[in-house]
Amino acid sequence: MSLPGWVPSTSFLTSVSIAAPWLAAGVVTSFRRHVRLFGCMAALLSIMASTALVWGARNGESLYETLMLLFSSLTLGAILLLPRRDSEARTIAGILILLGSTLLAYSTGNLFILLGAWILSTVPFLWSGWLRFPKWRPMVGLLSPSLAIALAVGFMVARTGVSSISHLRGQSPGGVVTFTLLIVAAIFRKGIIPAQAWVADAAESGPLVPTALLLNGHFGALLVVKLIVPLFPETDHLFPVLSYLAIATAVFVAIRALAENSPRRLLAFLALSQSACILSGLESRTAEGVTGALVHWVVVTVSTVGLFGILRLLEVRFGENLSASRHLGLAEHAPRLAVSFAILGLALVGLPGTLGFCSQDLLIHGTLTTHPLTGLLLPVATAMNAVSFFRLFTRLFLGKRRTGFTIAADALPRERWVLAGIVLFVVLGGLFPNAIVIEHSSEVDTVDEAIGNLDNLNRGTGYSENNSSMCPAPKPKRDVNRALKLHCAEQEGNQPILYPAPRTQIALSARSFTGLLLNLIRNRFPSLNHSPSTRARLMLHFPSPVLP
Repeated sequence: MSLPGWVPSTSFLTSVSIAAPWLAAGVVTSFRRHVRLFGCMAALLSIMASTALVWGARNGESLYETLMLLFSSLTLGAILLLPRRDSEARTIAGILILLGSTLLAYSTGNLFILLGAWILSTVPFLWSGWLRFPKWRPMVGLLSPSLAIALAVGFMVARTGVSSISHLRGQSPGGVVTFTLLIVAAIFRKGIIPAQAWVADAAESGPLVPTALLLNGHFGALLVVKLIVPLFPETDHLFPVLSYLAIATAVFVAIRALAENSPRRLLAFLALSQSACILSGLESRTAEGVTGALVHWVVVTVSTVGLFGILRLLEVRFGENLSASRHLGLAEHAPRLAVSFAILGLALVGLPGTLGFCSQDLLIHGTLTTHPLTGLLLPVATAMNAVSFFRLFTRLFLGKRRTGFTIAADALPRERWVLAGIVLFVVLGGLFPNAIVIEHSSEVDTVDEAIGNLDNLNRGTGYSENNSSMCPAPKPKRDVNRALKLHCAEQEGNQPILYPAPRTQIALSARSFTGLLLNLIRNRFPSLNHSPSTRARLMLHFPSPVLP
């Protein structure tokens, strides 16, 4: 859709969305008064400009504009969720600088500007006067990828003399050396094995809400989408390495979370395990795999920012020594926070009826086509994450009421509005997924085009060796959109599987809850297990909502 005549140009809107947070950061640092108000106004300006960009983008080519709108909205919500003790000038200024640099990285098509945005996003967390991490691992985790991408950009520009990303598409600039440097940058920034330790240390020792925004910029996945896949199609034999490392990270971190008692570290492990699946979907080279990765990008970003925000509110109200080693019974004091925490966590692990179910379903079907082992391990990691989250929720919110604390410490009105908006987004997105799954799917065409160019160079055919014979690649734009609408999951006989209707997802969710209730009854009344008739009635079959 083209912009009306009274709406400013695209370049002007992009400049406003990026410059407004930076200007507000300067004002906040100088005056140090009404910092939350200035932060909200700057984020709101970015939201308005990003909304106009999404409105004016052509159909199917608004991925980066949508990501800009998403991150701007979450930044506004994060600023409103910040407790009063955290609403300092340095915190708000650091968040605004992170917002401007992230929007710049999403919107740019120049290598040098992307490098500058990458480095600038880490400055607030390296500067001692703002949000610096006290531990050394987060510092290494941020500095190492910056050095790697700087060397990669230097190699590409030195070899080609071109800094425009669109002009380098499909040319493999810099060869294997540049490709390796970009992979290293994505691994370190994303927290993939062997660089996974810094993410938990950052969440444990740093400011919680700004750290959540830093992790959910997903610069590692952005590097794969913007540079690695479109610029290096001839290195397709090396792409599975990144996918295997990502799924290994998801499984390893999920196992590690089972024994973690620190709520901060446990949430960091859950977020890292779920976000690692994004790289597996992007590397699957299938329409539904890439689409599932992009939708999962949205789910992980929205859910984890909300979860980290709620955890910080609990720390402020009940003390920062919260632990998952015993039941705290905080639901009686903060029921709204408990409900929001439960819904966002269940959406993160793919509960039917939420947007997380749609993204997990697409991811698993897409990865099964090209990497069956990855597709089988994804639901295993998700199941372990669900167990870890359920343990964290029960320990924080269930149990006996804490003695010595008699007042209600539930969410404030401004916190309620933010949490209500996040919860409605993940729930309505799951009940009506086509609005998010089908729209703004331009990068699916980009990946298919890269695969098609590679196959034409190697074999002169229009089919990809990585895909099965039932899923030809590349696909025309219309066929890709049709595949997304039909869920593009094909079985024998080439019969497409329609995406589950909302009422089907609700039915699956109800049966899952019924199974959980019956298991709780069996554990509470073990004598029922000795009765054959009772045991036969209780041993019902409840299909897993994430298995294909």
